Amino acid sequence: MSHEHAPHDEAIEHAARAGDPLSRWVAVFTAILAAIAGLLHYEEGVLQTQALLFKNQAVLLQSKTSDEWNLYQAESSKGHMMEIAAGLSGPEKQRNYRDQINKYENRKKDISAKAHEMEQQVAEANLQSERKEHPQHMFGQALALINVAISLAAVTSLIGSRKLFVVAACSGVVGIGVSIAAFLHI
Repeated sequence: MSHEHAPHDEAIEHAARAGDPLSRWVAVFTAILAAIAGLLHYEEGVLQTQALLFKNQAVLLQSKTSDEWNLYQAESSKGHMMEIAAGLSGPEKQRNYRDQINKYENRKKDISAKAHEMEQQVAEANLQSERKEHPQHMFGQALALINVAISLAAVTSLIGSRKLFVVAACSGVVGIGVSIAAFLHI
């Protein structure tokens, strides 16, 4: 991954070397926020990947669950065909058809139990995905606030406004607060 310098980076470095105390504070502040932003980008990416993996697992399980319900329907259709055959046949074949009907009913119970279990697994995988998405969104919000703080700090360095630096610091502090809340899963 390459590191590209933003247009204001050179101005910040120049102002920091010029001896202006505000510019030095801005340079340190910007460096700290940039390091925090890097860590937050990493964590956001990890959470996004985990959420997608859980969501993918849910989709695959849902497909398999659908297959189970299709099998259930097929067994049900076979059972209905046996019931029709039993009703149309003579008494000598009734026992054979009833045995077949019972076989299909038992298979349906097993298939139904398996499909319901798989539906629970789908729900759990979706829940796990949602649990990863919430802090991931919070990290995104924190990164936005920190990036605003970095940009405001750069402008502060260029125009020398202490008030703007306070606004930048507030944005950075709120961004850090949101990221802490995300780490704590609040």
